[in-house]
Amino acid sequence: MASETEPETSYEEAPFAEEVITTIPVKVHIVAPSTLPEGYVFDAEVGPSGHKRTVTVEVPPGGVVEGQIFLAALPPDFGDNLPQVNIPTGRWKDGLFDVFNEGFFHPSLWCAFCFTQVGMGQLMQRLRLNWLGQAGDDESARISFKVVLCLVVCYTVFTICLEIAEAANYYYNIPAYIPVLKFIGGLLFTIYSIISLMRVRESVRAKYSIPENTRFAGCEDVVYSACCSCCVVAQIARHTGEYETYKGSFCSETGMVAGTPQIV
Repeated sequence: MASETEPETSYEEAPFAEEVITTIPVKVHIVAPSTLPEGYVFDAEVGPSGHKRTVTVEVPPGGVVEGQIFLAALPPDFGDNLPQVNIPTGRWKDGLFDVFNEGFFHPSLWCAFCFTQVGMGQLMQRLRLNWLGQAGDDESARISFKVVLCLVVCYTVFTICLEIAEAANYYYNIPAYIPVLKFIGGLLFTIYSIISLMRVRESVRAKYSIPENTRFAGCEDVVYSACCSCCVVAQIARHTGEYETYKGSFCSETGMVAGTPQIV
């Protein structure tokens, strides 16, 4: 007679995607002090100016040359006993089009949609990137917002001056150089905006180990930056801001209120 008790099994139901918890370290940009072979270990200072800490770094496969910038994982206890902005790793905090997650009147939303390049400049300053969206030395990262703001102001003045010059003439008397200058100026500013934002997004994904969308594998950053730059700026701002704890700001170089901990 068969036993009524069911046989034991080692099978366990797999957790849902939302239940999987992984610890992915934050990465930081390191400038190679000299040409070094792969596997070489040395101490490097990381963090914002005035708050640097020493970490042990291992040279990645292939080695590095002097001045080369590479990414290295921070130790799990790096931020212990220090105030810090908690930023998710391994995934985006929310979706590209979740622009109202922080509320309809949040500064990050309006900066991204009304002053996209200014919002991009705030992100560069927050992430300590230079005005081209690349990792660099502390001095170039310290003035990135000012440089971007200057570019935006100069382009705006340039455009207004051309509009005034155009309005001062009848349509058939407009000098040929005015449309040409408008086209060239607009093209150069657009190219700069797309490339710089693409680099900012690439840096965020690399720093926080966020994989690409398989639909746009290899070109996701440039596609999103070109087609929906305001949404990209807003998403990166939400991801790196922890607005649940620290308030956003319209009129600051990082888009955060004074006293917000700096991102390593």
